[in-house]
Amino acid sequence: MFIALKYRETNIVEYVLYVWHIEELIRSFNFDIEEIEVNVMQKFNLNEASHDKMKRWYQGLIQQMTEQDIREKGHLSELNELMTEIQYLHHSLMTVYQDKEYQTLAAQAAPSIETLKSKGDGRHRTDIEVAMNGLFGVLVLKLRKRQVSEETQEAIKSISTMMATLANHYKSMKNGTLSFPKVLEN
Repeated sequence: MFIALKYRETNIVEYVLYVWHIEELIRSFNFDIEEIEVNVMQKFNLNEASHDKMKRWYQGLIQQMTEQDIREKGHLSELNELMTEIQYLHHSLMTVYQDKEYQTLAAQAAPSIETLKSKGDGRHRTDIEVAMNGLFGVLVLKLRKRQVSEETQEAIKSISTMMATLANHYKSMKNGTLSFPKVLEN
């Protein structure tokens, strides 16, 4: 919870990935708060007030996931809305803002994103969805202590760089400091 709050303010991409991980963690413990308390929360060695706050946070997520009917799969509506915002910002940086630095990073990540799309389930997904799913997949592999191929690590580097820049632009947008480049080509 404390990590999520930090990421929410500092890096929206890390926040989404972190909460996706928490959703999977909740599912792995069958939505049982006592199991989460024993197997996850106790490892933090929190004082009573912080422990209670974290427990309420997990209980809130469990309730939201149940109410939103995503016990088996899917993501919280808040995260879906954030993904829409991130996708919109990506599109705006590419077309409206014409951010050359970001366009270059997106072009460098494009082959890796296309490769991930080709390995997908055939459903249409935006570049940002594919990028996020790729980053999450590597995170899960690392958490499970599985080997990540050099090819995958290389592919993820360009995606990670693009998404880190996108997260920085998102923070600027939310802070009201995102500005248009001096010269636009449209």
